[in-house]
Amino acid sequence: MRRVWVTRAEPGAARTADRLRARGFTPVVAPLLTIRPIPQAEPTLTGFAALAFTSPNGVEAFARLTARRDLPAFAVGDATAEAARAAG
Repeated sequence: MRRVWVTRAEPGAARTADRLRARGFTPVVAPLLTIRPIPQAEPTLTGFAALAFTSPNGVEAFARLTARRDLPAFAVGDATAEAARAAG
């Protein structure tokens, strides 16, 4: 048995576990973090020249807080970049 500990937060942990199973591994899903938005007002973006996102979760959280889509965005990874494009 080749077990792999999956530490990423949901919903990503389940997707990772599915890919691991397809490759013959036995995933042990035990996320170290839980993603949950913190209620807050729309962010003040005055003085910012660009945004940087490190995960699709961050893009989703930001997109819910503001309708602004006029700043350039930098993304870490293809999935984050795709989420940013999809969010506008």
